[in-house]
Amino acid sequence: MQGLQILQRHASALRSAAGCRETWIGQGQHPATECIVIALFEDEDSLRRVEGRLRSDPVQGGDFFALLAMTTQPPEVTQYEVRGPS
Repeated sequence: MQGLQILQRHASALRSAAGCRETWIGQGQHPATECIVIALFEDEDSLRRVEGRLRSDPVQGGDFFALLAMTTQPPEVTQYEVRGPS
């Protein structure tokens, strides 16, 4: 699956970025064609720097934009804040 290979490269690039603690790739079960990349950053500034590089550097952002040609709808890119147990 070409899309999964692109996501693996994208997750690897995120993982090597300053401030990234870990990345994960989740693949849907029904349908298995839906995937998600989750990246945990130390702080919002680290995340913003990576976002800036993805938008401005064709080498960094190439994999992300390659996914657009493979999808029927735009990917959902959302920022979440992780909160501790309540």
